[in-house]
Amino acid sequence: MMGGSKKKSLSKMDKQQKSQAQKRSGKQKKISRRKTIDETMKGNNIPNVPTKDLSNELKKMKAITPYALAMKYSIKLSLAKAWLNLLNQKGTIQKIAGNSSLKIYKFRE
Repeated sequence: MMGGSKKKSLSKMDKQQKSQAQKRSGKQKKISRRKTIDETMKGNNIPNVPTKDLSNELKKMKAITPYALAMKYSIKLSLAKAWLNLLNQKGTIQKIAGNSSLKIYKFRE
């Protein structure tokens, strides 16, 4: 036979003891929640971009993608996607093509 399990290092044993003590005392790790779209978007405004300027820029673009918006205004891609979804729901832009991973919009006039 091969001899059994490997001896744990001191740091691993210490971590294991702490986690067991934490379980016994009834304390649980604090679970972080995902931020909602409203919290992430901070009032539905892209940082440092007035709404009128944004709508003028969107009018000029032939195809509006989350990537193009994120690169143009130096924001996260998830924020750009959420903002475009909101504009689509409001009727400012219209989805013309795409699937679950990529959506292409155009400005409604």
